[in-house]
Amino acid sequence: MTENNTEFVVIPPTTKVLCKEKGEGWTLTGITGIEEHTSVMFNGVRYTIPAKVIVEELLPNYLESQKNT
Repeated sequence: MTENNTEFVVIPPTTKVLCKEKGEGWTLTGITGIEEHTSVMFNGVRYTIPAKVIVEELLPNYLESQKNT
């Protein structure tokens, strides 16, 4: 069972992410598949977010922000 014939890299818990609206946060649970939902903490509030959003938007946002520091 492959998802779109692409290999998915596991995202561990406590991975930092960046949301343009909510700021910097981190994953509370790991991500093992793109179709999952996972918990992310922003400013002390827990959100359940699709893994696809984390992998395609929030994680790249964080990585990009680190290039500029």
